[in-house]
Amino acid sequence: LESNPSTGYRWEVVEIDGAILRQVGEVQFELSDPQAPPPPGAGGWETFRFEAVGAGETGLELAYRRPWEDVEPLTTFSVQVSVR
Repeated sequence: LESNPSTGYRWEVVEIDGAILRQVGEVQFELSDPQAPPPPGAGGWETFRFEAVGAGETGLELAYRRPWEDVEPLTTFSVQVSVR
């Protein structure tokens, strides 16, 4: 998911059924345009990995927000996951 952590915004999981999916490892961030050194404020992509741990259907929702603010997220991303 496209992200720019220098703004304080990060993606975080807000809905997941742990009986069906679990997050694997830490979120990985990769610059959109890898340069050495990267320019200040450079954006990129956050990559999440999940593993199926049980059969069923669940929603997976992520929110792009500043964790310290008590406001609606800037945007959300959601998918319906079916594990057989």
